[in-house]
Amino acid sequence: MIEGTMQQRVDELFKSALSDTNNQPGLEDFHHLLQRCQQQLHQPMRVAIVGLIKAGKSTMMNALLGEEVVATGNVEATFNVNFLRYGDRPSLLVHFKNGRSPEPKPFTELADLTLRADTHRDYLLSIKYIEVIYPSPILESFNLIDTPGLLSYYKDDSENTLQFLQLHGQELTDITQSEAQGADAVLYLFSHSLATEDKQTVEMFQGPTVGHVTPINAIGVLTKVDSSWSDPNASEPMEAGNRICQRLSSHPQIRNILYTIYPTCGFLAFGAQTLTKEEWEILTRLAQLLPEERMHKLIKDVRRFCDREYPDVPIPPSQRQELFKRLGQYGIWLAYTLIRSGVNNQTQLTAELLEHSGIPQLRNLILSHFGHRSYLIKLSKVLQEIKVTSFRYQQNLQVTQQQVVNNVVGLFEKLEAQEHGFAELRVLRNYYDKKLDFDENEVTQMLEVTGESGTSCSERLGLGKLATINEMMPVAKARMHYWRKKAHDDFGSDHISITAAKVLASSYERILYRLQKAKEYLYF
Repeated sequence: MIEGTMQQRVDELFKSALSDTNNQPGLEDFHHLLQRCQQQLHQPMRVAIVGLIKAGKSTMMNALLGEEVVATGNVEATFNVNFLRYGDRPSLLVHFKNGRSPEPKPFTELADLTLRADTHRDYLLSIKYIEVIYPSPILESFNLIDTPGLLSYYKDDSENTLQFLQLHGQELTDITQSEAQGADAVLYLFSHSLATEDKQTVEMFQGPTVGHVTPINAIGVLTKVDSSWSDPNASEPMEAGNRICQRLSSHPQIRNILYTIYPTCGFLAFGAQTLTKEEWEILTRLAQLLPEERMHKLIKDVRRFCDREYPDVPIPPSQRQELFKRLGQYGIWLAYTLIRSGVNNQTQLTAELLEHSGIPQLRNLILSHFGHRSYLIKLSKVLQEIKVTSFRYQQNLQVTQQQVVNNVVGLFEKLEAQEHGFAELRVLRNYYDKKLDFDENEVTQMLEVTGESGTSCSERLGLGKLATINEMMPVAKARMHYWRKKAHDDFGSDHISITAAKVLASSYERILYRLQKAKEYLYF
């Protein structure tokens, strides 16, 4: 069904519900809930960045944004949630736990308001969240929620961190879990060295830590992959990262909650996008002056690269230190090899480093998996919130007020039952739960027609954006008949797969109907 038409039906339903609850004594809170839920549907999707403390969340956030927006460094933990949304000018708005009026702040104070600091701890603890307005392209599609972090399961080598987590670690965990559950979608960040046992990582995704997520709205991100370059068993970090991701994805516990796990070099991506002209010139001189064997030996030892003077290395240690802070060992070595292989300008180097980091691919994955279904995912979240909250409200309402709430909730439940998009989401849920008896080609068609590659008719048919109506119609018709036939194969498949086939047949029927109407309009 045309998504715009669904949005119109939803808007009409909210309009009716708001009218029924307006100026009704005792229903003020429920009316405000409906107003807020309607507003959420017309705002960008909310994606929370969640992970253990020190999992590289802030670095990943900056890598996605393409510049340094949130504070990073050696500070072990942050106090507050950063809610990032698009705006023409950078600014901050501080929201407080006690409900007092939000307080505007200059953007330059963001680090002071989020990083742990003993000097103004009470003020930091009074903050509920910080609204960060920033002109980044990705924020035009998504609001990003930067969370404090989940309490680590493992011992930390910093006594300050241990003391901090003992005092406030559970609070940070509670805040992070709350934000994850309130978001429309979640990126779960975690690191996993080559020496880490898979069992330790899998345990992180058990219990209340992950909340109520599904592969439809959750993606795992393996961070700090670039740090494995110094390991003698990992010559190419992204290849090693891919092997770890594939292995972890085979665990049922992870498969049941994450769409996929993707490896990234967040530090490399952030450094590539913020590389200065002077740093480019230093990299060029290193590539021109040092033989490969000499450079490899130098960069393999951080102290040797950053601290010592050498007659054959005309770059002073201070400049090498700054370069290391920007790109790390792997980033410097990769830049060196790229320049020696023919990269001859800074723009090209940045593009190549970014490509090796996995961040552009992660951005595309977020847009394809979350973005193409954003309205439906947001609507599903909103309807669930209305049902749960209305039940709580009804405990203290009079009979007539309960009837109004029940009527409103009943209309939303009817919408959920009738809208075909929710039936497609149920098919996806069964697919991620490994309950569908589909072959590889059938899975491809299922993902395409449910919007994995885009929501236009041509994209749902897997034909690309430039396909004509005459090219699309026979494909839609053939697939409609194919899935209808599969839906009537009572002996060759199980009940869940047959039900899914009926839904997909209806999906293709709807596409065919749209194409027929479009053709009639064009040739009227």
